[in-house]
Amino acid sequence: MLLVASIVLTGLILVYRPLATIDGEYRLLGLDQRAEVLRDTYGVPHIYAQTAHDLFYLQGYVTAQDRLFQMDLYRRAGEGLLAQVLGEPGLDSDKQFRTFGLTRVAARELPLLRDDTRDNLSAYAEGVNKFLEGHGDSLPLEFVILGYRPARWTALDSLVVAKLQAYDAANNLDQELLRAGLASRFGTGVLATLMPDPSGRAASMDERAWAAVAPYLSAAPSAVALSSFLPRAGEGAGSNCWALAGSRTATGKPILAGDPHLAVRNPSIWYEVGLEGAGYDLVGFSFAGIPGIVIGHNDRIAWSLTYAYTDTQDLFVERQDPTDPRRYEYKEQFEPATFVRESIDVKGRADPSIVDVAITRHGPIITPLLKDQTAPLALRWTALEPGRLVDFIFELARAGSWQEFRAAAADFTGAAVSACYADVDGHIGYQLIGQLPARKGDGQMPVPGWTGEYDWTGALPLSANPSLLDPPSGMIVNANDRPTQDPRSAGYIGEWDPGFRAAYIAQRLASLPKADLPAMRAIQTDYASTPVGRWREVILAASPKTDLQRRAQALVRDWDGTLSAQSGGAAVTEAWLMRMLARTFQDKLGDKLYADYLGHGRAVFALYELLARPDDPWFSDAGDPAVRGRDGVSTLALEDATRELVARFGNDPTKWRWGDMHTITFAHPLAIGPLALLLNIGPLARSGDGFSVNNGAYDPAKPYRQTTNASERMIADLSDLDNSLSVTPVGESGQPGSKYWGDQAPLWNAGDYKPMRFSRDRLGAIDGRLVFRPR
Repeated sequence: MLLVASIVLTGLILVYRPLATIDGEYRLLGLDQRAEVLRDTYGVPHIYAQTAHDLFYLQGYVTAQDRLFQMDLYRRAGEGLLAQVLGEPGLDSDKQFRTFGLTRVAARELPLLRDDTRDNLSAYAEGVNKFLEGHGDSLPLEFVILGYRPARWTALDSLVVAKLQAYDAANNLDQELLRAGLASRFGTGVLATLMPDPSGRAASMDERAWAAVAPYLSAAPSAVALSSFLPRAGEGAGSNCWALAGSRTATGKPILAGDPHLAVRNPSIWYEVGLEGAGYDLVGFSFAGIPGIVIGHNDRIAWSLTYAYTDTQDLFVERQDPTDPRRYEYKEQFEPATFVRESIDVKGRADPSIVDVAITRHGPIITPLLKDQTAPLALRWTALEPGRLVDFIFELARAGSWQEFRAAAADFTGAAVSACYADVDGHIGYQLIGQLPARKGDGQMPVPGWTGEYDWTGALPLSANPSLLDPPSGMIVNANDRPTQDPRSAGYIGEWDPGFRAAYIAQRLASLPKADLPAMRAIQTDYASTPVGRWREVILAASPKTDLQRRAQALVRDWDGTLSAQSGGAAVTEAWLMRMLARTFQDKLGDKLYADYLGHGRAVFALYELLARPDDPWFSDAGDPAVRGRDGVSTLALEDATRELVARFGNDPTKWRWGDMHTITFAHPLAIGPLALLLNIGPLARSGDGFSVNNGAYDPAKPYRQTTNASERMIADLSDLDNSLSVTPVGESGQPGSKYWGDQAPLWNAGDYKPMRFSRDRLGAIDGRLVFRPR
């Protein structure tokens, strides 16, 4: 009994001792002047300082209070140092990012930044390190589990974390590999069917380039995925944002709403914080490890971002000198590559893992990271070129007008995002932010590197990026769809969302005579899914063979079409969809290529398009040659779906529920075995799917657990910024045991919000007040 009590007591100490101190007065070496941090009732820190140094110093300090392990995990992921503390499970990720060289490019980027940006980065690092100095004996539980202490933070670490976030926004690499695999197996003609362009543009395949590189590529090259420690990193995800002009709102001033759809993670990707002093007055969402705010509002403007899905990555097939593999052909001559030796310490190993990275004029050779590929493939990516990405954050924070906002956007490099904008003067706008490569062709397939013909020739002029101010409609909407069909924007190419969410949002907004915050909440949490109409039509065209299959079909027929967690019709429809994908594509592609296709292609959208052609040859079944046509395959898929649902829930269709299949768990990176009970949040029943405004996307390769979520929701009221709303899926703290860990999850899942507090005199009840003075 004593032993059990001792174990419980030790566990409680490990969980509760590291929790943030939010009340008191302290003297800190390094502060310039007196400063305060007020915590509201959701633990959001509002920092008040008299100098920029102190403002960002304390942002580093409070972020470390709440998110120290997350900061260190991100830093280690970007710098290729996970294996040092995780052992073998972190090695593939380390090899990937050592090959990419995020740290190498960040080191080149640091001197390019403005002096005040470097000062702010240094101040943030000082604050993190001051927290470490005072709390080395009360580190968060994860450090105890893994048995290490975090190193001191540096300005370079923040730049690496910024590069890691840019990687999250880039998804073309895997899709180029997938296209190459499909074209190698079936020819390039299949791409229009299996990888359709949602914008409706005709394909611009460079057959000559493909003929040159095809002999060097395997039939199914695929990338090594970043491990579960950062799930679904580099897969692009999605987002919604919109802005309404005052002519469309009840207050006569704009409303802006945004909800980035990112990978499900715990802690939350975003850390909400308020910053006031030295010319800054803003509140919003930061990345743990980076000072400033990425999404939010100041006292003049509000903004939100969505992934633009523009193509910022290209693969170049290189040809080695047969007499000297250290040299690569370029314009009929051979030139030496640059080689960097990376030594990776691996926990549990006596010797380090050595990675020799070859870097051609097109970028690092990533072939060792790929499965089933031997030819040298070099990655050209805008994020691997030094820029001034972090300058953007601080310039944006001080922007007070559309012109200043666009000027700040000019410094955004390494990724591309779509921005929705609104200001207190009544303006609304859209801006594509990011420098895009000037290239020959459309960048959708690997190209020859040895000819020089397909080299990037620089960046497209920023003036070519789509931009829109105060449209006559009084409405700006973007949901990862292509925002322009202007032929002058030919260089604006990418992997577009089909546009279902954008069209639905626009339709809902257009129906509102005078929009208010409740209406914005209703749209942002709406789980209707446009493609459901087509799924339903094809399910009802099936010919069920058993009474149970007929009852399943009847659930769909009698259903209102909404993907409610309580719906049986939704459960049948989504189960049928997964089985229809398999019946249509799996036997033709083979298991491996089919798995890659589900993971990185647009399989669901391709099926949506195919279903409009009932006699398409893709609708056949290798196991039964008599089955032909869409409706015949739909019948088989309904049989499969019914069998699956019976296995899950039994023979009574009235007990089938979409939310019992479709759940979300905010899984902690270290949640293994019994630790999952302590570190995870969920599972929670979820409505919707990947085409819902209230995003409920899951991986078709591993249905039906939700893998992408609204990583935060914000609604900014430009008539009264203190009336704005926000919510995150998990909460402010990354530490189990904190009252701010998981406290927002019930709000988020129910479609509710909390106040997005801004002005000091309107913070409401205060949970904590820290006063800091210089030592």
